[in-house]
Amino acid sequence: MAAKRRGRPRGLDFYVKWSAGNWAELVALRFCREVLSKRLEVTAFRYGYSSGRIAHSLEEFREIEREREELEMFGKRPNLLLYDQRFAEEHCRELEELMRRPDEEVAQLVGSALAAAEVEMSLWSVKRAKKLSFTVKEEDVRPLQSWTDRFRVSIIVFQVFMDELHFAPLDTILRKGELRKDRTTKKSTYWYPVTPESRLADIEGVEVGARLEFDEKGRLLVFPVISGGRFTSLNEGAIERLGEMLKMGGKR
Repeated sequence: MAAKRRGRPRGLDFYVKWSAGNWAELVALRFCREVLSKRLEVTAFRYGYSSGRIAHSLEEFREIEREREELEMFGKRPNLLLYDQRFAEEHCRELEELMRRPDEEVAQLVGSALAAAEVEMSLWSVKRAKKLSFTVKEEDVRPLQSWTDRFRVSIIVFQVFMDELHFAPLDTILRKGELRKDRTTKKSTYWYPVTPESRLADIEGVEVGARLEFDEKGRLLVFPVISGGRFTSLNEGAIERLGEMLKMGGKR
């Protein structure tokens, strides 16, 4: 794989974030469309503006950030919106365009969602580690709450690990989680433990490649590029609990 030189170290940061984050969003989206659609007659669409788009340069990253600021008029957009399957079939074309349209233009569609989903990514293996947690950065909380106050749609969190997918309501994470600084990101973060009951499915067949970058001093750096994954060992109890929550319409 050819390596490309970037002018600032931040380039490496957003390559890592966007590569891993995009994979996690795709995992959550696929779970909704492949599993929840069959068991709960629920599907999902990408809503967060950056979803599915990979920045290939710092300049493109800044452009995406500017465009997202113009679209996110009512707070931070959650990554996904979950809809009743029949509603989604009737409005499929419009829903596929959600992440490229301003909130003021799609407010009615957004407000019709059963729930929204924020996707968090962790490079840990649940089966090899102990005491892993849902993680929500404190800096994201107020913008997400601003969004949910506007649209009156509740938010769940999909926590994607390398080998498992978990879910919990955002309100539960904020109410019962522990707020402390993340040693890696240095940011204040809510930590809420994952449990066997929060596990939706195992993830198998994940492929990990590598991307090469030079830092500003010319040193070669390597970071993971993640792809693939299939769902096994579905947790029917957790899926049923998620379904009960969605039956309430996701309204606060």
